Order: sequence, then C-alpha cells, then structure tokens
Amino acid sequence: MRIDRALWVLALVLAPAAHAQAPALEVRLTPPAALHVGDRAEVLADVTITPAGDAPLIITPASEGAAVEVVRGRLLRADAEDPSATPLRFHVPIVARAAGAAVLRVHALGYACPAPSPRVRPRCRPLESTASLVLRVAD
Repeated sequence: MRIDRALWVLALVLAPAAHAQAPALEVRLTPPAALHVGDRAEVLADVTITPAGDAPLIITPASEGAAVEVVRGRLLRADAEDPSATPLRFHVPIVARAAGAAVLRVHALGYACPAPSPRVRPRCRPLESTASLVLRVAD
C-alpha cells in the first residue's frame, strides 16, 4: 500500500512536466505579391517561440543571388510589429536589384527560459531556426 501511495505522489509531481511543451522556434516567410526591378518591398517573417516569453530574439536575413538585396541585416524583438504578440511579425525590407531569382534566408536565434521557481534557478536554452524563400524579380 505504501508503494502505491508513493507512486501516486510521484505521478502528481511529474504530470505537469510531462504535459509541458518542448521548447521550439519556428519561422514562416510570406513573400510580397510581385517584385519588379527597382521595387522596395517587405517579406513578412512570422516567428513563433514555444514557450512564449520575452527572452532575447535576433533575426538575421540574408539573400543569395543578385536579384534581391536585403536592406537591413539584423532585426531584434523590439523591431517586431508587437514585441509581446504571438507569433512575432517582422517586416524584412528588400530591394529588387535585377531580373531573376534569389533565395532569401532568415535565421532566428532565440531563447527558451523556464518560469522562475523558488527552488531552481532557471537556465535559458538557445533555440534556432532557419527558413528560406525563392523570390523572383520581373523586368
């Protein structure tokens, strides 16, 4: 009987940890409707961090190819439309330089920090994710 009671108590203690979501970071990109040479446009980057929080976040966009140039190479959480929203929405500014195709890659580096507890000092874990998108520029 004593063992059954100990197992029941252990199950109650471990149950919340079993249902907690694993930390994750996801980036989704949305291209502009159309791109023509000389256009200034924005790619939308929606970043979801699980669990949500206010830990630091760095977004690093880069382009491969001559067709598109990234105007701003680093965005922080404070640059999001609403820094407390979920998902965080970033506007990545680009310029269409030449006709053709380019690949836009957006790398996100964030942290998952557990809720502080009186017994345990929280330790933040780094999270990373990269998304890519082919952009086509017309004459």
